[in-house]
Amino acid sequence: MHRVLLLVVLGGCVLLPGQASDAIDSWEPANTYAVIIGVTRFESDLTKYPRRHRKDRELRDLLIQRGTPPNQISLLLDSEATLENIRQTIKSTLSATSESSTLLIYYAGHGWKTGDDFCFANYDVVLGRDNLKTGWLVSDLANEVHDNFKGRQAVFLGDCCHSGGMRLAVEALRRRGVASFSLTSATTAITSTGNWTFTQSVLDALAGRPLMDTNRDGVITLGELRSEVNSAMLHLEGQKTGFSSSGTGDGFVIGSTDREMIDLPNLAFPVGSYIRVKGRYGRIIGLVEDRHRNYVVEFFNYAEKEVKRFAESELRLSRRDSTGRSGNTEPDCEVKWQGEWYAARVMRKAGGRWFIHYVEDDHTWDEWVGADRIRFPSQGE
Repeated sequence: MHRVLLLVVLGGCVLLPGQASDAIDSWEPANTYAVIIGVTRFESDLTKYPRRHRKDRELRDLLIQRGTPPNQISLLLDSEATLENIRQTIKSTLSATSESSTLLIYYAGHGWKTGDDFCFANYDVVLGRDNLKTGWLVSDLANEVHDNFKGRQAVFLGDCCHSGGMRLAVEALRRRGVASFSLTSATTAITSTGNWTFTQSVLDALAGRPLMDTNRDGVITLGELRSEVNSAMLHLEGQKTGFSSSGTGDGFVIGSTDREMIDLPNLAFPVGSYIRVKGRYGRIIGLVEDRHRNYVVEFFNYAEKEVKRFAESELRLSRRDSTGRSGNTEPDCEVKWQGEWYAARVMRKAGGRWFIHYVEDDHTWDEWVGADRIRFPSQGE
């Protein structure tokens, strides 16, 4: 998505030598120092992003709601996010931290791999060879936090292409014995979606959305957050995520849920499951039963959530993998189902009919179709 980088030092699960009695196992908003960087416009010829419903600004507001003092949050957006401003803001934020501090740094924009390093685009980055001199390098961030961070734990969250490179900062703090983890929208090797999906998952966890509490114990842990991030990015965006940790376990508590989650038994599509309907991927968030049973499905469109209702017969469980498909089958045709065209492959043909497999579904959906429901690329439709 919006290439977003987040460095968060969330007080948690810090089991350093000689410090077991002081270890904390949950995020402490009041002790958090945050730098939030969002770049949707650039001086260079880089793709621009729509600025509606910005999730970087929403993150700031949510941190304040959770109890982080406004004067401990720095927000750099677009032209404010020059290389010099980013460096100086991080430096001054690190100098303000203490032994009990939590540090959060979030970046939204573009990212790419450069040799053994990773560059995240500041507003004034110069493309080409000069990006090594004019771009914000993850190695620079790693060195800065290694040398100057005084807190107990760091969390790096990245929502950008090659954001898995944030593991460099985790490795730097590991050498100092400081607990940290990185959770990112992409691995070190892949590009990332242009949507805010990853960041929305983080926001949902910080806001205490019940769906994020998968074991229904009233709290949302790091393990649940990364599981939810993995599922959301896999099923909604068709891509892999990145994770690296040193000294922080899955039991680290992000926060509590804001209301009770009621599970509905004996559903073909349980609440929280990801589905495909009319060519789109979404998530079941509820059920409405009046004259008919209708599932409430939530879709995420760039930066907005959209909720619609569908009958059970219209839904299919998502079988998507990180390539965007449910398997390795390549489509050779499209088949019409419920008024929509879906990619499929012909398995055999007989008597003017075709037995097809929908490439994004399991084989329970295989069926025979007639000429009125199938079309091939050569037909030009």
